[in-house]
Amino acid sequence: MPDSPNSPTSSNTARRGSCLRWLVLVVLAVLLAASALAVAAVLGMNRGRDERQAAIDAKVTAYIAQGMDYIDQDQPDLAVAELQQALALDPGNQQAQQALDGLAFTSTATPSPIPSVPPLLLVPPDSAPVTPAADQIVLPTEQLFSQAQAAKAAAEWSEALALLDQLEALDPAFQPDDVSQLRFETLAGEAKDLLADDRYEEALRIYDRALELRSDAALSAERDLVSLYIDALSRWRLDWEETVQYLGQIYETRPDFLDVRERLAVANESWADSLGREGHWCEAVDQYKAAVNFGAATDVASKQAEAVAFCANPPTPTVSAEPDGEEPPSAAVAEGAGQLTFATYSPQFDRWSVYSLAMRGSQQPVVIMQDASQPVWSADGKQVAARSERNDQTGLTAFSSSGANRRRLTTFFEDSHPNWSPDGGQITFESNREGDRRWRIYRVSSGGTGEVFMDYGRWPAWSPDGSTIAYQTCDSTGGRCGLFLVNADGSNPRPITSVPGDAMPAWSPDGSRIAFASAERGGGWDVYLLDVRTGNVSTLVSSPGVDAHPTWSPDGKQVAFLSNRDGVWAVYVTDVSSGQSRLAAVLPDTLPNWYEARLSWGR
Repeated sequence: MPDSPNSPTSSNTARRGSCLRWLVLVVLAVLLAASALAVAAVLGMNRGRDERQAAIDAKVTAYIAQGMDYIDQDQPDLAVAELQQALALDPGNQQAQQALDGLAFTSTATPSPIPSVPPLLLVPPDSAPVTPAADQIVLPTEQLFSQAQAAKAAAEWSEALALLDQLEALDPAFQPDDVSQLRFETLAGEAKDLLADDRYEEALRIYDRALELRSDAALSAERDLVSLYIDALSRWRLDWEETVQYLGQIYETRPDFLDVRERLAVANESWADSLGREGHWCEAVDQYKAAVNFGAATDVASKQAEAVAFCANPPTPTVSAEPDGEEPPSAAVAEGAGQLTFATYSPQFDRWSVYSLAMRGSQQPVVIMQDASQPVWSADGKQVAARSERNDQTGLTAFSSSGANRRRLTTFFEDSHPNWSPDGGQITFESNREGDRRWRIYRVSSGGTGEVFMDYGRWPAWSPDGSTIAYQTCDSTGGRCGLFLVNADGSNPRPITSVPGDAMPAWSPDGSRIAFASAERGGGWDVYLLDVRTGNVSTLVSSPGVDAHPTWSPDGKQVAFLSNRDGVWAVYVTDVSSGQSRLAAVLPDTLPNWYEARLSWGR
């Protein structure tokens, strides 16, 4: 008989069915909750990834926008840096790549297809694409700063400075105190290395750059000693008394500074010899004594005894020939056409003077302009461009060969080393007028208008056909430095030497060779010849002293240069075919900084 609705069996069945329904409902609820959590997690991860990607995209957009602004402002080098940073974050960004490709034809620097900073690895190899968290991204500025620190620690001064220049171009606000300190330490280290290599004028410039950044008593004191030492060398053999005074000031401060003690021995002995020849024997006694005290290598004691005897009983004056090597070389004019021009400084009158020296006949140098330096002839020999030394007219100036019609071309004190285009219509020059103190090359019309920035570098020199300009610089990565060529419109810069110390290029009249000076090829400043077609470099002149600032004769057969090989600054002329050198003239007055001087041979 079937169970009745009120039987125990029916009641148990109903209860089991109810529990099963509740269990199913609970399981469904749990599954729904788990699904909801999973969906929320996925959405959350996607949202976080999207936010991080949005942050990266924002940085890329900002870099590209800044790069485009620099292009509009005609600052291609800065544009290249911005666009490369965009590609570092997004290597596949077509907008940045297209803009960078376009700059390859217009920029004054050669953009590298690879970012100068190692690109950030956004997709690890052999794994699924992922985007790093924003706080895990190492910014390019931080990489540049770390690289600059490493370069400074390795005494790679130029590399460290180039990295700091790039860092400041990318983000001027990045840790300014730390960047300034690192730049200061780098410049100080470079200055000390230059000093150790006997490159005194270059070291002095770097000391000044470092001290512009911050005050440092020890570095300032060393800089002043270098300046005194340069002053002493500029008077060597010209004025022994002043030489001894300058060296004596250094010795009182730092007896172990460079070779001051040895030079004092020689200078005091030479001063005593000159006093003896003039009959001032009693004064000579003191100088011979000082030479002995400084460890003079020759038999100075016997000279001192002789001077003591002559002081007590002066001999009868006699006229005799001067001993070899005791007097500065006398002027002798080299054969050849045209005229040389140079500038020297008179400490007595605190004034610069531009001289012209005729290269045929027996004329002495004559002043053609006051208050100017670094003169250079135009190709037709009718005009001279120079650096103005007038306090009220700083910049570059130009005037006729007679010194008339002086006119102002630029207005910045830092503008230096002008050079005429062959047609006389334009002038290139160098300047570190900008706040970063980097040397830049500019082009301006001969009337002083239409100034254009061309590239970073120094010593611009037009080729005779006006198509190219030779100059000293480094490539856009700082990896190769030396002499470069660039088209006259500023395009296609390309290296022609790979030695950083190559400087002061001068074209031969036929454009086949470039004479230049370098301190990093033979251990000292010498003059070399570069065959433009083959790239071969040969030594033209070499001496234990400084040989620099070469300039070609109008016929291309001779090269003149400045040298202190005989202890006094003078102009020498070398026959290119034979390599024989001869003295042209001793410079009047002094060269406070020979590296910044100029020699030019006009028609």
